[in-house]
Amino acid sequence: MDSNRKTPRSLIMCVTPLQMIIAEKVIELNIDKDFDLIVIALSHNDKYTHYYNRLNKKCLDSIYYISETGLKGFFGYTKKIKESNLNKDYQEIYLASIDSRHFQYIISKNSLAQIYTFDDGLANIISNDIYYSDIEPNIWKKAIWYLLGIRYYMKDIKKLSIMHYTIYEDIPNIIGNTKLIKLYEEEEEAVHTNTSVKIYLGQPLLELSNKIDNSYVEDVLNKIKIDFYYPHPREKEIPLGDFDIIDSMLVFEDYIIEYLKCNPKVSVEVYSFISTAILNISHLNRVSAKYIYNSYLYDSYKEFYDFIEKELKIDYIDLNV
Repeated sequence: MDSNRKTPRSLIMCVTPLQMIIAEKVIELNIDKDFDLIVIALSHNDKYTHYYNRLNKKCLDSIYYISETGLKGFFGYTKKIKESNLNKDYQEIYLASIDSRHFQYIISKNSLAQIYTFDDGLANIISNDIYYSDIEPNIWKKAIWYLLGIRYYMKDIKKLSIMHYTIYEDIPNIIGNTKLIKLYEEEEEAVHTNTSVKIYLGQPLLELSNKIDNSYVEDVLNKIKIDFYYPHPREKEIPLGDFDIIDSMLVFEDYIIEYLKCNPKVSVEVYSFISTAILNISHLNRVSAKYIYNSYLYDSYKEFYDFIEKELKIDYIDLNV
């Protein structure tokens, strides 16, 4: 497309499939604006390309860049930006990953743009997480990043953000001025359900501890009587049990939303040991979220479990009882 534009555009930048889902909603709330898109894929798989292709339909120019580590990867990224139709001034920039050097570079090159932020996930609402820190590189690294074009860091972006779009209602966020967005427009009136299903969201739990192996998980899931198992991409082996395995192109949050649409008379119980994904759909009608933990997990992630119980009022199953 011609880079000599007559009308200003906005730029929206994403890193994860969830961010792309939220970005769709942000664009829908700003239908009078033209958007360009940058996606930095942390891993290249079918889910990433599915959500990129879906979001890309709502944008004009776009870049899909598979993230590479180190300075070589960063140089490859800046080269692609300069060679693309996105190397230009923007009126507005929207982003979630305020810690991304790739996105800090874009903001530094568009210092006059108005900044808007949106949720990345739990990091937005737990006060000791990375987005609440104002840590900058040491003086030597900062000098190197300066030479590479970066002038703005997390604390600068938070100060510049005019408004923050959030999926978490009535919960403090990294930006004081928030606007609630809904991933799913639900029925205004409560729907009577005549059946319920239990869905477990898998995780690579052996990465946390060898004490939480497949036989342990199998025993827990059989006691809960899980109906469906949604596997995590990094799970090397799926536990055995009397449940069906879900094979879907959709990320978990989107899968649950589509399930609710297709099954209007069914309620859903979602279970996980420590995945944050179930938090993002816990507020939906006909969804009940429940966390599972034992003494090891609680001791290791006490602040997380205390937060979801006290602040989000989410139920849990204590395996120690």
